[in-house]
Amino acid sequence: MTSPLHPPLHTAEHAPTADTRGPIVVPPGPRRPRPDEAGPPRIPAPGLAPRGSPAARPAVQAVQAIQVGHTAQTAPSARGVALARREVRSVVAILPGRGQDSDVFAALADRLALDGHQLTVVTDGANRIPAVVETRVPGVPFVLLGADTGALAALAMVGSPAVRPDGLVLLGLPSLHTPVASLPVAEPLPRALPDLPILLIHGAKDEVSPLSLVRMTTRTASRAELAVVSGGHDLLAGPGRRSVAARTLLFLESLPDA
Repeated sequence: MTSPLHPPLHTAEHAPTADTRGPIVVPPGPRRPRPDEAGPPRIPAPGLAPRGSPAARPAVQAVQAIQVGHTAQTAPSARGVALARREVRSVVAILPGRGQDSDVFAALADRLALDGHQLTVVTDGANRIPAVVETRVPGVPFVLLGADTGALAALAMVGSPAVRPDGLVLLGLPSLHTPVASLPVAEPLPRALPDLPILLIHGAKDEVSPLSLVRMTTRTASRAELAVVSGGHDLLAGPGRRSVAARTLLFLESLPDA
């Protein structure tokens, strides 16, 4: 579902398939060697192209993801499957909010994939918890990233013994019952944040969820970090979208291995 706040990407690689119920995976690209690591000479990673250009998804060229029912698998190349499993540094299950589809998260997923973080957009509605659990990869941190009402859904999933995330990234956490894209808030607002690593990213000029109310929510959460970026409630399309990717990357890098 799209809205004027969340325009879809009109590229061939982002064209919707016949069945979009299942999760959509962006596998990690080749990890960049650290300065203290020995190995072959560094090959500069491709930069992100502007949204809508033919080269807008460079990070998925190494291992192409294909959608099969409610799961996503890597392409049938044996080398590609091995690369994907070796380079995964964390798994992030993305829960869209009101008026958002998978295209909204394309630029964020591409950027994080360059550093080995695998993102899966879960759009299964009532079947979200089983679909989220299927995205886990043993031995690497597992994070829920929710935007708008998806952030509320992520908080609700923390209580499920099947999910057990290692951290949360909450973009534009709603603090009021203000409609977005003509859709109200269905999930209950949280009384307190759970005791685990949490990154909240909020727009300085968010009129849907005022920053002052979000600050009050974080006061009693000792492991929660609030990052304020430019723009309003639509963080992934606003002027602070690059800061969202940068802060999310730093948060994922700070998590210990699962």
